[in-house]
Amino acid sequence: MPTLQVESLVFTFASTVRAELYDKWQHYAFNGAGNGQKAVDVVAVEVPAAPTITWLIEAKDYRIINRQPQPANLADLPETVAKKIFDTIAGLADASANAQIVSEKEHATLAMAAPVRRVVLYLEPHVGPHTALFPLGFAAGVLQKLKQLVRSVDTNPLVLNLGNTCDAAVPWSVV
Repeated sequence: MPTLQVESLVFTFASTVRAELYDKWQHYAFNGAGNGQKAVDVVAVEVPAAPTITWLIEAKDYRIINRQPQPANLADLPETVAKKIFDTIAGLADASANAQIVSEKEHATLAMAAPVRRVVLYLEPHVGPHTALFPLGFAAGVLQKLKQLVRSVDTNPLVLNLGNTCDAAVPWSVV
């Protein structure tokens, strides 16, 4: 089973899933990042035979905070994630046609061919008392705003964490 690490989170995907760290791609580094585009952490494609679902996964791990988070990562989190989703889709479309690395081109082509796209924000909350940075209901508020912003891609985006991933019927686990 393929595994990927994002921050301190380790994702283990089902054998029918092809997953890559999209924000580490050479194509993104040379064609997207320099142009102000944002990228999700992981693009995973369910391929039991043909591509069925493309999962666009952004991960934020706030369990340990070493410095004050940037506003884009808290107050503007839904907007930031939405921009990453739309920029990633555009980047995948470009990579499927123009990527120089064969594996990136093939993964982008699979991702674009899947008839369903799902959006997942993996939001591991801060451990400790609720604060102004992480008020009670923070994740629920992020989910509501994210639903509005990405409805053209996914009408039912997910906000997951270690506690609710196993109940979400997604093809991966996280530790």
